[in-house]
Amino acid sequence: MQSLLTPLLLAAFVLGLLAGCKKDADFTDLMVPRLMVEARGVNYGSLTGTMAVLPVSGTQIPLQKEPLVNEFEIANVEMVQVDMGRALLLQVTEKGARDLYRGSVTNNGGRVVLTVNGNPIGARRLDGAVQDGNFYTFVEVDDAELGQLVLDIKQTLAELQKEK
Repeated sequence: MQSLLTPLLLAAFVLGLLAGCKKDADFTDLMVPRLMVEARGVNYGSLTGTMAVLPVSGTQIPLQKEPLVNEFEIANVEMVQVDMGRALLLQVTEKGARDLYRGSVTNNGGRVVLTVNGNPIGARRLDGAVQDGNFYTFVEVDDAELGQLVLDIKQTLAELQKEK
């Protein structure tokens, strides 16, 4: 009897692990966008976060630890066609718009890096205050993959809004 009980307990344990992994797998599919700001000036180790390296150009940008606009303040993302090509438009919430405005004034001339899941995919130099909550940036992603990336980010934003 005990020899039959051991395999049953083992099977129940494995099924429990698989069920737990399924829930975690859903979160690994998320494409979490953040707007990070370049760390400039004298840094004594407390302000700097990581070094962002853009995937195609190899441009290196030191980033502050905290995002300028986090994923909970990004309301929508769209792929748009502008004079210079395809870009992403990130539309932020009211709080995100205030943070973006303040950050764009304070860091004028610096760069804002768009990260997805912590990976930098694009950067834009700030040439003035962003007053309307609409942030445009070019990204170093193939045009063929850009559409799917936008759809994945939109799905993530919808999931995050449900959690709020």
